[in-house]
Amino acid sequence: MDILSITYIINFLLLILASITDIKERIIPHKYTIAMFLINIVVGYYYFGFDAIIALFSTFILCLILSIGMGGGDVKIFTALAPIFAYPDSFVFYIPKYILYMIGISMFVAAIFPILKILMKYWKDIIPSALYLAMILGIIQYIVYLYKIPYVSVIVWAYIIISIYISRKVPKYKEYTKKLGFLLPVYMLIIYFIDPIYFIKHLLLSSIIYIGEISLISIVIYALTGVEISDKKSIDELKEGDILKDIIIIDKNNVEVKNLNIIKRIKFLIENEIKKSNKKIIATDGEGLSEEDIKLIKKLYNEGKLPKELNIIKTYPFVPFVVIGYTIVLVMIYLKI
Repeated sequence: MDILSITYIINFLLLILASITDIKERIIPHKYTIAMFLINIVVGYYYFGFDAIIALFSTFILCLILSIGMGGGDVKIFTALAPIFAYPDSFVFYIPKYILYMIGISMFVAAIFPILKILMKYWKDIIPSALYLAMILGIIQYIVYLYKIPYVSVIVWAYIIISIYISRKVPKYKEYTKKLGFLLPVYMLIIYFIDPIYFIKHLLLSSIIYIGEISLISIVIYALTGVEISDKKSIDELKEGDILKDIIIIDKNNVEVKNLNIIKRIKFLIENEIKKSNKKIIATDGEGLSEEDIKLIKKLYNEGKLPKELNIIKTYPFVPFVVIGYTIVLVMIYLKI
């Protein structure tokens, strides 16, 4: 076993130790990232030369760009791992492709949990509406199939996205689409009797795919319009790293708390930046609350300017997802994928 292989094993063990601490305390100890950095920069330079240094800095810059959804500890881990993946001819815009795979896999796996949470909570709305929209899409696709009408699918998918958004805002429309969704089996039976060949070759599989795609789009739209998985948390229980769903606006002696969804938060922060307002804003990013933020929040609460509880976005320890991405990438390297 060569030095690089031993280094991969050492990094795996360090990631496991960091995962355990992340799960228990939601903290990534510096000792693990420092150890990874020192080992990897030496081994990476030995095997890949100056490319290891380039990989380190380019990965660090990429992770800073992605840091809206990535904590500081996660940035350090990906950066520390980069030098030992600086294989020749494996760079994409100066970033090792295996690091890109690792980041992508980790984020994908991390996204599964909130997706499942939203689906479990809202499936009675999402699934029937997805059946209705799959039926509409199937009908139009069948017409396109018969008459060879071009570019209709673009309009149809635009309608689907708009329909999902409207269903979030208009309860009566939501109920209307949910009820019509139960007509999907009837529609499929009609098509089967009219055109069994089309049903077998196209409709059956495409309907399943459409339902899955529309359900996923629905979950994303639900998240963007305000159903992030959040919990109420007492101000006394706040800790460093907690991510507020609320935005706290401090204007001299006036304090306002706004519970905004993702789109409205982004819009509010951009408008506030453009106006160059003198108001102090407490709005968390991937780093979460700082100790300074918590002290200020507790001070405002003691002055009677804040409610007892704030909305905290439910998060998950990220290092275990990195371990999954890291393991898959190592398998890809040794299988030469």
